[in-house]
Amino acid sequence: MPSNSEAVLKRLANEALIIRRNVWRAFHAAGSGHIGGSSSAADLLAALYFHYLKLRPDEPDWPERDRFVLSKGHANGALAAVLAQAGFFPDSHLDDFYGYQTMMGMHPDIKLAGVEMCTGALGHGLSVGIGMALGARLMKRDSRTVVMIGDGQLQEGSNWEAAMAAAHLKLSNLTAIIDFNKVQQSGHVHDVLGLEPLADKWRAFGWTVRELDGHDMAEIVAALDALPYAPDAPSLMIAHTVKGKGVNFAEDTYLWHQNMIDDETYQKALDELGEPV
Repeated sequence: MPSNSEAVLKRLANEALIIRRNVWRAFHAAGSGHIGGSSSAADLLAALYFHYLKLRPDEPDWPERDRFVLSKGHANGALAAVLAQAGFFPDSHLDDFYGYQTMMGMHPDIKLAGVEMCTGALGHGLSVGIGMALGARLMKRDSRTVVMIGDGQLQEGSNWEAAMAAAHLKLSNLTAIIDFNKVQQSGHVHDVLGLEPLADKWRAFGWTVRELDGHDMAEIVAALDALPYAPDAPSLMIAHTVKGKGVNFAEDTYLWHQNMIDDETYQKALDELGEPV
């Protein structure tokens, strides 16, 4: 079946809906959480884990696997949701999110199956992703590395050092995805510290760039299927997304970068998201 067929796209959209519902589920169990950036990344994660990445959930340390690094580690609710959905661990663990002595914390922990890097301190994921991609090249493996970066995170200078290094090393097996939801913890990105012209900056650093709607599954799948965009350069996907996507009261506002979630709010969110097929 073609990867862009209607059936495939509907299946992936349904996976994204389940991720969003489980993000709210996990953070409701915790009492609070980083809803906004977890929800904006759901469609991208669904396409990565259920279409693109070469993984073995029953063998998480398989040497030939692709690597995914969630550099925007505060969106761990979405990563935990998709890992559970993919079969790395039972989804009942989501009900222990932020729980005492669990591995389901605010940021990813490599003790949890499927997590490649402890992230949370912003700005480090791309540098480590370079090491993974370079290691695969040196060991002559065809595994690929994908790093998801938040837009506010790009205000950390270490990202740009890594961008230079990746292009210098011609890491065509490395892809970065910017979850460009345009809202960070304290306001809109362009008000805090603007990033534009974002695509031109990355091209100037030696990357091949593709911009897309990060909630249009057809565009996401097409962008992933086209990787790498050049045979001798790293690839960048700038995914235009909506903070808090799927729940009207949480969309496009820094108030839902992180917030408290009581029973009433949780039910309102589930009602808006609707039931998966």
